[in-house]
Amino acid sequence: MKPLPTALLTATLTATGAILAPSAQAAVLVLQNATATISQDQFSVAKAVDGTTADDRGWAILPGTGAAQTAVFETQSDVGFGGGSVLTFTLESLHTSPFHTLGRFRLSLTTDDRSSFADGLATGGGVTANWTVLDFASFSSANGQTLTEQPDFSLLASGTNPATDTLTLTAPTSLTGITGIRLEMLTDASLPSNGPGRAPNGNFVVTEMSVSITAVPEPVDYAAFAGLALVAFGAWRRCRR
Repeated sequence: MKPLPTALLTATLTATGAILAPSAQAAVLVLQNATATISQDQFSVAKAVDGTTADDRGWAILPGTGAAQTAVFETQSDVGFGGGSVLTFTLESLHTSPFHTLGRFRLSLTTDDRSSFADGLATGGGVTANWTVLDFASFSSANGQTLTEQPDFSLLASGTNPATDTLTLTAPTSLTGITGIRLEMLTDASLPSNGPGRAPNGNFVVTEMSVSITAVPEPVDYAAFAGLALVAFGAWRRCRR
């Protein structure tokens, strides 16, 4: 059996990459005016999106554990692709005091005017808007937590409780003109002190949250890819003879 000629293989992969790459380029979202129902002293919600984990701080909620708490963030510009988007969220819990990971949480989007929510208050801020809850396509824990999607599309952590963790989540959306993101921290009877975190007192620390957005490839991209694959397959069959 002869392998596909290198020149043809290279040309096929290059052409395929040229077709798909524009749709696959991810843009990092700039988040601003971080606002929360409560922030712990020296653990302001703004630290969750300041672009650094160097100071070991982030969003925490003492003395507000045992109850649901909410943080919201504006996107600096309107985002969302007309053909659909995929959002990738990275939630880091890297505080040096161990086990301050997320227990149960949910993410949502809004297209409301920025003047109507996210006023930048670390405690008692405006978090009300018309929110669309995200249904995750994938979710993973870097350090072995089990994440289980609940009927309300929240994720509940269980099993291994690592000292620190990084969660990676993806979710599709058809929304355009996205102006904000909501992170809800929710209680659950399975969590220490009812949560919403996995620390013994129900607390957590989001040392950094980052978000990127990618366009869903257009159907024409898939058709072109399929055509190139058929060309390559035909050439491979001829090489076998």
